[in-house]
Amino acid sequence: MNKITAVIFDLDQTLLDKHQSLIGFANHQFDTFALAAFGIAREEFVERFTEMNHVVRPKEDVYMDLFELFAIDRALLPAMLEDLNGNFSEYAIGYPGLLDMLSELKKAAVKLGMITNGRAFYQRNKIRALGIEGYFDDIIISEAVGLRKPDPAIFQLSLSNLNVSAAETVFIGDNLKKDMIPAKELGMRTIWKQTAGLNEYTDMVCDNLAEIPMLIQRFIQTKTG
Repeated sequence: MNKITAVIFDLDQTLLDKHQSLIGFANHQFDTFALAAFGIAREEFVERFTEMNHVVRPKEDVYMDLFELFAIDRALLPAMLEDLNGNFSEYAIGYPGLLDMLSELKKAAVKLGMITNGRAFYQRNKIRALGIEGYFDDIIISEAVGLRKPDPAIFQLSLSNLNVSAAETVFIGDNLKKDMIPAKELGMRTIWKQTAGLNEYTDMVCDNLAEIPMLIQRFIQTKTG
């Protein structure tokens, strides 16, 4: 049987439902800043806000594009950015089964790590809002360590912090290039948080967090050699 002593997670679109979180926050900003006064339809603003914030770019650039697209008064820009930085975490939504899944893994004495790209305070606020910080033995945020996925060094740092080898670790994430490929190339087992798409870099595919403990057990029980 295989020895699995650690599971490392991505955050956005793996544990955090970023899409639904963005929808909630977009509605908040639409109401808070009375954007209907600019002749903007709520549905269109929410759709474009969500779409544009799924792309990894400086938030200032995203908002500048939104302001130009919807002809929003530029005087609102500082306040809307401050609102994003200070209040987005209030709209953070975890995927169903998140806390139960983490609890089950902790009961099984599995070390838990997290690697997430992003601004340190912004990602940390989301983690705390989800109520999951205490479950993790190690959390690495790219800005805080000067490394970003898919750089193998950030994965190696997580393994070192957890004091585990790649061979006894499972990585779970939603992004093939940034999560699956570097983790697999380092020798980890991988679970791709998708509905389909097994390939040479993904050992298993799963879109339901409640199934994760069972899949970890499947890794353990699978004979090798």
